[in-house]
Amino acid sequence: MFGQRLYNLMEMHIDTVSYQRLQEEKLQTRVHIVFSLSEAGSLKVALSKVGKREESRVVAFNDWFSVGPITELSTKEGQLRRQMWLMEHDRDSYYSDSINQEHQIERMIDTLKNIPESKTVVIWCGDNAHDQTGLRFAMYMLRERKSPVHMVNVTQILTETAQGNAPVSQALVERDKYIDIVRNYGEGIPLNSDLRKRYESEWLELAGQEDVLRLWEEGTIIGCQEDKLDEVIVKSVMELQDKLSPGNFVKAGDVVAKILESSQQRISYSFIIYRIWSLVSDGVLTFKGLPGFPHQFSLGLSHV
Repeated sequence: MFGQRLYNLMEMHIDTVSYQRLQEEKLQTRVHIVFSLSEAGSLKVALSKVGKREESRVVAFNDWFSVGPITELSTKEGQLRRQMWLMEHDRDSYYSDSINQEHQIERMIDTLKNIPESKTVVIWCGDNAHDQTGLRFAMYMLRERKSPVHMVNVTQILTETAQGNAPVSQALVERDKYIDIVRNYGEGIPLNSDLRKRYESEWLELAGQEDVLRLWEEGTIIGCQEDKLDEVIVKSVMELQDKLSPGNFVKAGDVVAKILESSQQRISYSFIIYRIWSLVSDGVLTFKGLPGFPHQFSLGLSHV
């Protein structure tokens, strides 16, 4: 009898949750697409601040589109190939993706394809290879959609409104400025059919390449070999060491921060760490401390 009562309570709870979800979906008129979980959180907070949270659904990819193979990414084979590569070259991204299954590529493809035509789709991006590659992938997944697709490019908005140096990603936008963008530009600009087709075509072109690193240069996504930023890594270590007494090593976390700042690229933290260890293995760099998290070890140029 107790088991039956417990079962009935669980069933009632499930029905209540399902009903609440249906009611929420009825209120939602817009579906916002972003390319990281942290940006999804920031957007939800900003939407609440401007009184548009109830009418908005926010969905997020949890992948670094600037890193790793993207050939046949819309297929299970392509997704598995990417996962195997990440497991070896970008472990943090691999584990994060494994934990957050709702935001995995396969699930997100289904999510995008099942957005009702009655909802307005708004894709958020900045001028960086990660967002711009993700934008093209999302546009390809939405290619059968008849309703307009809108876009908000935060870098372009801040550039056009002359608000100082425009950050390459949403994560770098000051909180108040970001809320203003959500308030004033949150509906996005509808993309015409020619631009949509261009993005779809550019995705197919990118997906046909074997590159495992993508950078943003002069308004274009450039496919590169994985060692493309090694020179920037070595230069960053050298410049940081020059500020210290001879023989002192620099914290790995400071090196990564300088690489991201000087390169103005949006690349996963753990991929940069992978490249650092490759340079250590090649004898270009040396380290002190415990190999693991960046705060546990320091780096220096090898004099061998």
